[in-house]
Amino acid sequence: MRAAEAFEHETKLPGKRNGALGAIGLEVLRCLLRLRGRKDGRLDPTYQWIADKIHRSRSAVGEALDRLKACGFLDWIRRCVPIENAEPDEQQSEQIANAFILLQPPTVRECVRRMLRKPSEFVRAVAEKLARQKKLDTATVDDVIAEVQSPELRAILARVRASVDSANPPSGHTEAL
Repeated sequence: MRAAEAFEHETKLPGKRNGALGAIGLEVLRCLLRLRGRKDGRLDPTYQWIADKIHRSRSAVGEALDRLKACGFLDWIRRCVPIENAEPDEQQSEQIANAFILLQPPTVRECVRRMLRKPSEFVRAVAEKLARQKKLDTATVDDVIAEVQSPELRAILARVRASVDSANPPSGHTEAL
């Protein structure tokens, strides 16, 4: 639904009331999204049922469905059933409610693909570098020394730290206690 609203906003021209889908198109899509079967995915309401549900005319619903199909948000299959005991010179089938298919437009598919794909090697390296830098910015000297693997190097760093801590300041004056 957010993708449809974003598409509507992107296609709205200055001074115009609606974008490519229109306000009724968004209402129809919202109604269809709420209606679809969670278990089996069935979605086969009639135009009149949708019109009654959203309090719009049947022709407005038909036009909105056409706009949604043209923009790639849905498609439908026209369904017919045979008429039993029909005479040879009469109509042999009658139309029943269309079966609607909710689709993802190419722009939405690309956005989802970008969000779900693995990051590139460059992006991974930059993220690791930023994580290391953040860790160094917040770490104390004791934390850095504790992370060193070699015990000899750890001992040398501890001695250097003790020497630096006990050294006189650059001015040569020690602070009064």
